[in-house]
Amino acid sequence: MILETDAGWLTAEEAGGGQVRVDMGPARLDWRDIPLARAADTLHVAVGAGPLGDAVAVNMGNPHAVFFVDDADAVPLEALGPGLEIDPLFPEHANIGVAQRLADDRLRLRVWERGAGLTQACGTGACAAAVAGARRGLTGRSVTVVLDGGELGILWREDGHVEMTGPTAASFSGVLPG
Repeated sequence: MILETDAGWLTAEEAGGGQVRVDMGPARLDWRDIPLARAADTLHVAVGAGPLGDAVAVNMGNPHAVFFVDDADAVPLEALGPGLEIDPLFPEHANIGVAQRLADDRLRLRVWERGAGLTQACGTGACAAAVAGARRGLTGRSVTVVLDGGELGILWREDGHVEMTGPTAASFSGVLPG
């Protein structure tokens, strides 16, 4: 299946066991591609609030700032997310993720989505956290990301593309009139 998104065309395929794999496209890592308001090393972005600092910036079709913390559930993301989302460093605003390394192949993630608030799951956020973890040497290139809404398998391929694999569920059904 080919999906049209604001970020471009994405390819999705059955992965077996009720799972779907989506090629989310390449992770963009240059500060101009995030975008950031000024030149910066996207592996160590000087932005933060409270216990959050030293973000990794990744664009997965939308801008993300990922902060690695000891306990993702202890971070008051509801209080810190709104201000970080609109920090002047992010001219298009940013999704804010707090990630905790659980193992070489496992991350815990919570996400404040720009314009939406705290969410149960964020596919692009999971991809950004996986790329950020691999770039920092905290994980390998294949990880399971644990979100409040469930788990996603993320693979950052050698060609730069990121694959996301997760469960499917029907959210609604209907009949078109006419």
